[in-house]
Amino acid sequence: MSETNIIQGIVQRGENWLWGTDLHVAPMWQRIVIKALRILYAVIRDLKDGQLSLRAMSLVYTTVIAVVPLLALSFSVLKGFGLHNEVEPMLLDALEDLGDKRFDIISNVMSFIDNIKVGVLGAVGFALLIYSVISMMHKIEHSFNYTWQIKRDRNMSQRFRDYLSVIFVGPLMIFLSAAITTSANTGVVINYIEALPAGSSLVALIGDVIPYLIMSTGFAFIYMFLPNTQVKLLPAFVGGLVTAIIWKIMGWGVATFIANSASSIAIYSAFASVIILMVWMYVGWLVLLVGASVSFYFQNPQYILIRRDSMHLNGENSESLALSVLYLVAYNYQKKMPAWDVDSLGRRLRVAPHLVDDMLEFLEVQKYIVRAGESGSDIYPALPAEQIMIGKLLRKVRELSLDGQREREIRGEPPIALLLDDMRAMIDERFGDKSLKDIIDHNPI
Repeated sequence: MSETNIIQGIVQRGENWLWGTDLHVAPMWQRIVIKALRILYAVIRDLKDGQLSLRAMSLVYTTVIAVVPLLALSFSVLKGFGLHNEVEPMLLDALEDLGDKRFDIISNVMSFIDNIKVGVLGAVGFALLIYSVISMMHKIEHSFNYTWQIKRDRNMSQRFRDYLSVIFVGPLMIFLSAAITTSANTGVVINYIEALPAGSSLVALIGDVIPYLIMSTGFAFIYMFLPNTQVKLLPAFVGGLVTAIIWKIMGWGVATFIANSASSIAIYSAFASVIILMVWMYVGWLVLLVGASVSFYFQNPQYILIRRDSMHLNGENSESLALSVLYLVAYNYQKKMPAWDVDSLGRRLRVAPHLVDDMLEFLEVQKYIVRAGESGSDIYPALPAEQIMIGKLLRKVRELSLDGQREREIRGEPPIALLLDDMRAMIDERFGDKSLKDIIDHNPI
């Protein structure tokens, strides 16, 4: 047997083990390993598609434009609590991987912040400041929504409420976590542990673990908050933990690159700091988007083998999805049961979230449903079930695209046109008087 055949046989057995193993009966360690490898496969596939890289580059540009206004707003909040003197040391610690170049970068950023006087900007200047920050947060949300296959962003009122709460409360939470870490390292518990046998080694281990836990928690908060969908705690924390580990490796890699490329960086002279900062931000955003993909696939393993660009609905499936969505929404409303949302409908119908969201948007444009609730996620029927006629709905799904735009009509040859007219007449004759209420009354869930 040739070496090539041996390698192919090993690869084949590995694929059978990875995709053919039943996780319900496999041992715990095997389930963890297989699930991790499957998620790794999906994330690598997403990276090869190039969309994550493009979105990371786009976020670099957005961050460069809005980072000073963002820090200015945070600085004004911290100044009210007397913590503004801690901003510069915090930024220096955050950019530690950039080596000596961080001092130039932070010095320039702090000078910009000091020159921004929020109190004397005036109404127009302050509005532009808020707008630039909101725009950056919206761009970030849009990138995370892409990962979670959600096409519907927050509305404007939700953006102001949610984004500004993070901008103003986030800095205080950062300093609070730092204070907790410092007190934990110098507290009575640490002194007690040090007094135990091998206590010094245990304290050193705790000191190494705590930064990862804090970073993981912070990233998990980002993954739970930013996507316009419900992200569970465990998937968010798993994604945050992976991001924290990669972030540390990234920092080591960037620091090593800078240390070994002093002569090459010197070519750029005064622009070296800016270039290094932009490269660092690009890699950082890419790591964050990779962690978001890990969270998505951990929570939705059914999409690991499905490419984003391969999930489309044909005509028959569009009709099935439209009728099923309206049936479930109207049924729950009629029976006074909790309203459906995009995630619950996707799980019930086993359909990708973005396809359900597309159909809901189509039904909303056609005035079959309305969105309500605090976040606009609850779905309710816009018409009584007896007024939703099946034949009319099927005709609209066939005649209109899901984005509500009328497609080019092709009549075809006369015999074909007559055949299609007969088919439409048969649908109207069979379902013209049948309403959604008839289906609900005769087919309970």
